[in-house]
Amino acid sequence: MTELPTAAICTPLDLEYWALRDLLPRHRFTERTERGTAFAVTELQGRHSDWRLVLTLSGRRNADTAVAAERAIATWRPQVLLLVGIAGGLRGVSIGDVIAASSVYHYEPGQDTDAGRFTRVETLRASHGLSQQAQLIKDEWAGRLGLAPGETPPRVFHRPIAAGSQVVTGSKSDTAALIETHAGDAHGVETEGFGALAAAWPNAGVEAMVIRGVSDLLDDKNPAADQERQPRAARNAAAFALALVERLDPGPGPFLDPPAPGKREPSGPAQTTINYIGAIGDGADITVGAMGPNSNGRVVAGQYRQSPPRASRNDRERIEGDQP
Repeated sequence: MTELPTAAICTPLDLEYWALRDLLPRHRFTERTERGTAFAVTELQGRHSDWRLVLTLSGRRNADTAVAAERAIATWRPQVLLLVGIAGGLRGVSIGDVIAASSVYHYEPGQDTDAGRFTRVETLRASHGLSQQAQLIKDEWAGRLGLAPGETPPRVFHRPIAAGSQVVTGSKSDTAALIETHAGDAHGVETEGFGALAAAWPNAGVEAMVIRGVSDLLDDKNPAADQERQPRAARNAAAFALALVERLDPGPGPFLDPPAPGKREPSGPAQTTINYIGAIGDGADITVGAMGPNSNGRVVAGQYRQSPPRASRNDRERIEGDQP
């Protein structure tokens, strides 16, 4: 059975989630809840293949996002995992620009000693395939944004971002200084991206990337400006993420639906079930044939090369009588 390849998109905030939904106004979504986590599922037409698109709210902070992303991977077995939302901007980016992150720095780990604190930044990279395709997207992705004629599309940066537990709202803060010192080429700062990549990393076959729209800069964040900037940044990031999925080629091979709740299915691509029959005893042999349409099979129980010393006469007659 051949099914659609799957792209899962996690959004930390509800405004980021609805930015994606609003860009797919004619799509019919199916709701599914798995162990308390809600998923919205639809189909997205791509250049090379249609995709099953799965959306979910991941929550804030790296730890929450890692749990939600792992649950999405376990439930849907996606080929692509994206974290999409908003971020603070660094190093010359502007409000509304998009960062398709080449890597994510987790800047908080370190060692605290009597001589001072020694930071040990951890880094996870976006998958090579997604990074390549993201860099090939030109301004056509902005067609979803409804820009006025002649309006310049937002810029896209393929640079690292920094992710920690702090919401950074000042360029002179201790956290801003730490990021500048130990993650100086980061173009954005947020609190969930490392968790998403950490969830994808141990799952073979899952390509992952973080895509962010810049909603504020460190020195100009305020609630009034957020009312206009955050929805715009979320929409820009959502538009770029959908354009990325649309251009991906999942390659040959079948993709399976996830198993229904409480049902175990084979993890491989085929639906064939193989039952194994064993023969126990010194020198025992067994042959198993596949049974099914246009198939032939038989089971042959071989005799003992040496009869077990304690085998009864009835046991030996039964074994010999089973032979063809």
